[in-house]
Amino acid sequence: MMDNKRVEAGGLIYKDHIGMVELIGIPTHPGIGGRYFSELADAGIHVELIVTLYDGDKCDHILVCVGRNNFEAAIAITEKIHEEVKSHAVIHDDQVALVCISSLDFDESEVIAGHMFRALGDSDINIQGISTSVSSVTCMISSQDLDKALTVLRQAFILP
Repeated sequence: MMDNKRVEAGGLIYKDHIGMVELIGIPTHPGIGGRYFSELADAGIHVELIVTLYDGDKCDHILVCVGRNNFEAAIAITEKIHEEVKSHAVIHDDQVALVCISSLDFDESEVIAGHMFRALGDSDINIQGISTSVSSVTCMISSQDLDKALTVLRQAFILP
């Protein structure tokens, strides 16, 4: 169980009404990501979160989160890319949310991440995806857990 120590953070941001689309097992080849993201942009789809992974076995994976109003269009573009590059699968979920904690001090971001992950995990909130920058940590969670996650994070962090 998480200790009662609260960690100071720069802020808490969240987004609901998000859908996740993931392109699994893309044969590694330069330019596929650029083409994919260009097609999303050309369709006017704002990408809220990007997570990419190289699996060490000549395959890449790309996960994007978009607003639900763009979800079906993002799936169609992803399916098109999937067929063209012969990736392994496309998976999607239209019931996700994003929670983000920003750091006050760039050198303290690892403290923020660990504290955030522990707070969510100790509250039985599954983290489905993670994206970090030098100043923030964003977690993708089930939208049904958003209210609980916000409560937990407000208790775990000292926020402005």
